[in-house]
Amino acid sequence: MSDSFVELAQATTEVLELRAALDRTQKMLGKEKRRTGRIAEAAYRAAHEAALARPVPKVPIPRADRRTAAGGPEVAVAWISDLQLGKKTPDYDSDVCRERMGIYAKKVRELVGIQRTARPIDTCHVWMTGDMVEGEDIFPGQTWLIDSSLYAQTVKNGPEITAQFLMEMLAEFREVHVTAVIGNHGRIGRKGMSHPETNTDRMLYDITRKMLSGEDRLTWNIPEPGNSGDRGWYAVDTIGNYSSLLVHGDQFRGSLGVPWYGIRKKVLGWKAMSADRNLAFPEFQDLAFGHWHQPITWTVNGIGIRGIGSPESRNDYAAENFAGMSRPSQRLLFVDPEAGQVTVEYPEIWLDG
Repeated sequence: MSDSFVELAQATTEVLELRAALDRTQKMLGKEKRRTGRIAEAAYRAAHEAALARPVPKVPIPRADRRTAAGGPEVAVAWISDLQLGKKTPDYDSDVCRERMGIYAKKVRELVGIQRTARPIDTCHVWMTGDMVEGEDIFPGQTWLIDSSLYAQTVKNGPEITAQFLMEMLAEFREVHVTAVIGNHGRIGRKGMSHPETNTDRMLYDITRKMLSGEDRLTWNIPEPGNSGDRGWYAVDTIGNYSSLLVHGDQFRGSLGVPWYGIRKKVLGWKAMSADRNLAFPEFQDLAFGHWHQPITWTVNGIGIRGIGSPESRNDYAAENFAGMSRPSQRLLFVDPEAGQVTVEYPEIWLDG
């Protein structure tokens, strides 16, 4: 038997073994996808039942703000993001999240009261830019870093905290409009293991919307996924002549830490797409994103770029891998809808005191 024949036989055997290994991997992947699909279906069913079981009484309408001393009306923008509800660190868990969102609502009311000495403010837009929940199987070992199940995060604690915040806004403003986009922690399982439509952030938003369905002063914009693999990952909130594109921020790729070049590249690309009517990408003036847990304010070619902090505080993973952590914070903006611009903003509303 020649050496070349032996080599050919060995190569053929290796190819067959590789094909067998690939078949086993594909079968395991298919099984995992079916399991993830069943989990998602059960979660949606639980979400629907939970929403129907927990109707919320209507909030009394506050009196109209009729002051016109210094100018026309403004709109408050209360922005919440990256609650990572269910995450457990040395000084953060679900109870701390609930407490800090209460602190944020209180500070929003206080700052709105100050701004109302100059301008009437009857309307509030609420931005939610994803990662409202921490998830359960986003990365290996995550189950050791959470204090509650995906069910509790999505169906119980998350809607309760979100609904409570919106009810406090309804008590302060005559009209409240929510624009909510999904985050990467909202997916079920590892990346690529579930349908693009499957996202527990979206479930949480939908449950909260149904819980507060009796509030005709509360309106929602929750982008739905398309038919071509689109996750429903962005939305544009329009306030009179002002508009902002909302994304979670996991769309940005780059180096260690905040990917400045990646943000700039994507923003300018989206802006160029919006200028081409054939591409059907919406026009926008500014950009708002979360994900990076950093309060960022940046202007690129006239586009106002804003990132937001998180109610989460100590994060040892971020300290080790990115050499950075931020105090727990959220943002608040005020918009002049006639002038089409942000008039005042508070990039860092501290939630730890």
